[in-house]
Amino acid sequence: MGRVALVTGGTGALGVAVTRRLLEDGCRVAVTCTHDEAVKSLRAELGEMGAGLMVVEADVTDEASVGHAVAEVRRQLGAVDVLAQLVGAWHGGQSVHELPLETWRRMVDLNLTSAFVCTQAVLPDMLEAGWGRVVLVSSRTAKEGRVGQSAYAVAKEGVATLAEVIAEEYCGSGVTANVIAPSVLDTPANRRAMPSADYTRWVSPEVAAAMVAFLASEEAGTLRGAWLPVFGAV
Repeated sequence: MGRVALVTGGTGALGVAVTRRLLEDGCRVAVTCTHDEAVKSLRAELGEMGAGLMVVEADVTDEASVGHAVAEVRRQLGAVDVLAQLVGAWHGGQSVHELPLETWRRMVDLNLTSAFVCTQAVLPDMLEAGWGRVVLVSSRTAKEGRVGQSAYAVAKEGVATLAEVIAEEYCGSGVTANVIAPSVLDTPANRRAMPSADYTRWVSPEVAAAMVAFLASEEAGTLRGAWLPVFGAV
């Protein structure tokens, strides 16, 4: 049987593409979600492939909620072999001195704390199995173009550092951690937000999903703490 993959944020544009790709690659996939309508939309997008999809409710910033979700995946599908942690959020337009602390905390929670909580929940089973792939999502903004995006940029740089630390701590265990770092994804939401932009220069979710699938593969076992730029033509 195929590997068990847990995809958080599986109902977004990138999540749908990643879920579809992992299913195509033979994985048994579980997706976290909190809204029934989003689940219906995801299954409709996937068509026949969505029939075998497992959906589990989880607040990915909450340790107990994620622990329950991972336990349920283990019960129904088996221990998680691949974590694709896609949950995140963006905020921009305010300089450091203008940024409310509440917004800072929200960006850190949704982008970085969620990555820590979800990774921590799946690591014990991966270590016991001697095989695991943790794939996190950083951003081009972690390294450049950060003006007005301090909380988001710092959180996404933290995601990259988290992957590096995991890679160091578990070197030789068969468990890896790496990140993809997209620039602007070509999604309906981004098109609405930037109607005058040249969409052809953006990154398609399918291309980003292919990078996630590679990092989840057997062949990517020698990569540890990699920050894989997926910038498109921007």
